Amino acid sequence: MAFYEELAAEYDKMTRFDERLPKERAMLQGWRERYRVQSVLDAACGTGLHAVLLAQMGIRTVGTDLSSAMLAQAKGHADQLGVHVEWVQASMENVATHVHQSFDAVFCFGNSLPHLLTPQAFEAAASSFAQILHPAGILAIQLLNYTRVLSEKERVVGIHRHDNTEYVRFYDFLDPLIRFNVLTIQWQGDHAASTLNATTLYPYQQDEIETILAQHGFGEFECFGDMQFHPFIPEQSPNVVIVANKKA
Repeated sequence: MAFYEELAAEYDKMTRFDERLPKERAMLQGWRERYRVQSVLDAACGTGLHAVLLAQMGIRTVGTDLSSAMLAQAKGHADQLGVHVEWVQASMENVATHVHQSFDAVFCFGNSLPHLLTPQAFEAAASSFAQILHPAGILAIQLLNYTRVLSEKERVVGIHRHDNTEYVRFYDFLDPLIRFNVLTIQWQGDHAASTLNATTLYPYQQDEIETILAQHGFGEFECFGDMQFHPFIPEQSPNVVIVANKKA
């Protein structure tokens, strides 16, 4: 987790936290209306964007993340917005060990799943998620559409500038893994100083995700191509969004 510990202070600027709040709030309202959830565990919550918005809606929310630095940022956002979220430092595989509550839903958004670098790690996470869900509760996973990513092999993910800082995000394709890099460039006039941070991802695809979930107590799968519930088209969709019900 050194990647996120090192980037935590810059993460919200890099991902445009403040700009995204209205859009993400509207998106989560759509999820609440569709699935009628009253309690959510936000797994791998990062700096808490979704967790604080869920709490604003009156949903009982627990946010978990392995990075203490990211959780510190999340706590700051909750304090600023005046909402209560319980924050717990825990990996996806060990959520049930650290959280002794049950929920209507577990949300695992923000391309978090690929940080589990082996199917065995994902199996442990799926089992842990199932343990904290109510009967017939839902697990919702959002990640990039790696069928498309691996087909196109476009290396540059995005370039964003905030004041005097530029963030360049790009991939190295390692087969079967992907290295995700963030080049941070600090500009002072015409002079620049740069820092490179990198982490490794496992490019899960729809069939593998659903197979593992089915082996760990989940069924009735829905698959969408984005967070607005549009159909999943492997060659085109930006995301894979899978919603699964815990078997009663």
